[in-house]
Amino acid sequence: MKNIIIGNGIDIQFGGADYTNKNIIERALLNLKTKNFSEEVYTKEIETWIYTLHSIIPEILNNEYDQLAVFDYEKSELESFKNNYSTNREISDIGFEDYFLLNELHCRKHRIKNPERFYFQEFLRRLFLDSIYNDGKINEIHKSFPKHIVEYLKSFKNIFTTNYDRNIEASINNKVLYLHGAFHILSQTYDPNSLRNKLSDRPSEKYPVIKGYEHTFSTAITGSSGNFKEFSATQSELANSGFEKFVNGYKEDPEIKEKIEAFKNSDDALIRNFYEVIQLKLNKPDLKFSIDFAINELKKVQGEITFLGLSPNNDSHIFKIIKDNPSIESIIFYYFQESEQNLICSFFDNKKVKTKSVKKFWSNNASA
Repeated sequence: MKNIIIGNGIDIQFGGADYTNKNIIERALLNLKTKNFSEEVYTKEIETWIYTLHSIIPEILNNEYDQLAVFDYEKSELESFKNNYSTNREISDIGFEDYFLLNELHCRKHRIKNPERFYFQEFLRRLFLDSIYNDGKINEIHKSFPKHIVEYLKSFKNIFTTNYDRNIEASINNKVLYLHGAFHILSQTYDPNSLRNKLSDRPSEKYPVIKGYEHTFSTAITGSSGNFKEFSATQSELANSGFEKFVNGYKEDPEIKEKIEAFKNSDDALIRNFYEVIQLKLNKPDLKFSIDFAINELKKVQGEITFLGLSPNNDSHIFKIIKDNPSIESIIFYYFQESEQNLICSFFDNKKVKTKSVKKFWSNNASA
């Protein structure tokens, strides 16, 4: 069975420099300067915050933030950051997802707590997603796909993408699995039909989706950590499993029922919500938080998988899922830099690996 995972390389190839990291950041900053955004989505102050985060890079490189990386994956990310940016770079030369790592470490150093900490992260997320969306132009890229690229894509049984746009779906007129969410799917927080909005606090009423900016209220996941992305993609499934156990305990064990009933009048809103979900599921057992099946499908694929337009330095959780899947026998990896070949062969030491130049691939296949 042939499978493929497609990254943003395809958008850059056919959409041009607009979708490179440098232009995504520069467009984000330009939107702030020219007020080409809604302050109901993110605020002008986030511009100052980005410059603040950029200003701490010399301290990062001088190891002054090392003690603030608590988890193993953060320590690994921090080391990668220092290796990738051994000298200070321009603000748009820093990977936009790396700003989430800088944000987390800087908030810890200055003991910035929620809700401010949350807003810094969320506004960064919305700002960059808005820039990637590029006033909707990103969803027009498929119009530049040549016929043989479309036929190539159609040759795969399963197509996964780390992109948020609908270009592949539009070009092949078939299902695509979005590993990091998609611009056209509302987050459960903002979807009025979701289980989350059947609770009494109804966040979709308090924080309505702003027309024209639906993409920033979507399921699109962005962050510096593969762990964070994997958790974000699987948290609904974990929540459903956990609530099923509590519902069964409520019905079958009087002690558990008594403890859960005490949650009803808790001072903690999260605990009250927990109680409400259990009550809803007692009356309607089929109610569930919406699950993104893409990660689960990736864990089940068989045969051969191709990587096109992805970097081995990003999205480590995806590479680990493939490595841990015994049903994947062989890998075709299209590399951008020759140094990536050794990284891929070394990482997938339990698979048959074939590496090919993505530059040659585009040169041979990208003409009309």
